[in-house]
Amino acid sequence: MKIVQQHIVRHQEQFSDHPFFARLSTDPPFERLAPFPVCLTFFVMTFQDILRICDEGATDPGYKRMVHRHRLEDAGHDRWFLGDLAALGLEPPTAAELFGERHRAARNASLALLSEALRARHDACRLTLLLTLESAGHVFFERVARYLTRIGERRRLRYFSQTHLDVEKAHDVFEEDTDARIEAIALDQATRTEALQLIDRCYRELTGMFDAIEAQIAAGAARPALAPSRPRSAREAAREAAREAARGAALRVARTPGPRVVRTPGPRAVRTPGPRPFARRAPRDDGGSPG
Repeated sequence: MKIVQQHIVRHQEQFSDHPFFARLSTDPPFERLAPFPVCLTFFVMTFQDILRICDEGATDPGYKRMVHRHRLEDAGHDRWFLGDLAALGLEPPTAAELFGERHRAARNASLALLSEALRARHDACRLTLLLTLESAGHVFFERVARYLTRIGERRRLRYFSQTHLDVEKAHDVFEEDTDARIEAIALDQATRTEALQLIDRCYRELTGMFDAIEAQIAAGAARPALAPSRPRSAREAAREAAREAARGAALRVARTPGPRVVRTPGPRAVRTPGPRPFARRAPRDDGGSPG
């Protein structure tokens, strides 16, 4: 699978140049990154099902051990994510919001990646899917953790922390002996082609999701900030109080019953008018199977 791993690395390097990560390198205030990170909710939750489906679908004992171990190592990271939203003072999206326009790109990518797990015909492709997602995760968590450190973020985070990145890099599939076994796996031409195409599709979906996130951030950054309000002077406050008093007087007059009709002995009744109402990761270069 060495060729497969090298293909993953090429995509990973391209992904690391995404404009979203370039934006993080400029250290913008965290508030200017909205709708990030809330817009990742659907993806983070779906990721656990991708792990589960790959695990349940694996049949070869060697692949099964690696895939199952990987699922166990990533279990609970969705709760880390929700905990970080709370620590950052952000509300998780409601069901209506989650299926609204703002989260459409995350849904598209998540469901496409989920379909890769469902339709994989070989355990090598299930493992390739997990390795591909982890490679993108390494880029994401490293850039985000460094960004938060540079801006002095002091809230206790887990999902977006350096600790999470360290956990990801310590996964069993990245241990030297496991990594060597993966490189040594020999794939037939059809399976190798399927795995390489899977990598292409996965990174296309991930890039599309971050394209949409970056576009939303850019659109928000283009909007002028509201001018800060200034306290009113004593003169302005007095004028406003006088205006409110005048409005109150007008309302009281409007509620006063109008004059009654006075019937005169003349031929018609006369009504006097009332007031008008107020209106309002890389593999080694040596060894390994070319698969």
